Amino acid sequence: MDGSGEERLPQRHVTELSSFFAVHARWLFGHAVLRTRGDRERAADLVQDTFEAAARAWTRLRRHAGSQQRAWLLGTLANKDVSDFRRKEAFRRRQPDIQARYQGTAADTAAQALNAIALDQARQIIEDMPPRQRKVALMRWRDRMKAAEIAAELGITEGTVHAHLHSARGKLVAGLERYYPFGTDNGKGAPT
Repeated sequence: MDGSGEERLPQRHVTELSSFFAVHARWLFGHAVLRTRGDRERAADLVQDTFEAAARAWTRLRRHAGSQQRAWLLGTLANKDVSDFRRKEAFRRRQPDIQARYQGTAADTAAQALNAIALDQARQIIEDMPPRQRKVALMRWRDRMKAAEIAAELGITEGTVHAHLHSARGKLVAGLERYYPFGTDNGKGAPT
């Protein structure tokens, strides 16, 4: 084995493989040029990939007759060409998604302005709530505390916490109705 973890060919196989390449390279390149419709650079890459595969399979391939070796080379060349085509086609199909993912989105100034106004309005609605209701709402929404934790800290029941949250949510929905994308909880503005 060499440093890459692949087995090294014995020297006699290297010599055989060199002769094999010398005998078949030009013939295989001609087939590759036909497959690639004259793209000599791509044809050369296909031939190189095919001979690399032959080197990896040489212990089996060397036992075949010359016609079987040529058939193996042609089959492998065709498979490499088809695989390359599929890989490029898959990339071509995914390219618009890839470009969309990594391109910055255009600024939506109108949406940003509406969001800023709605956020300011929500802040004002919460500020105008009764002190206990405001405290419960902030502990839940800002501090992400559970109802049981809020109840324990404020010395009230969980039912009272839920009642405060329900009332606070209703005030927010009513105050932000024109910014609220899902309508109201009472079913009048809910989407069907």
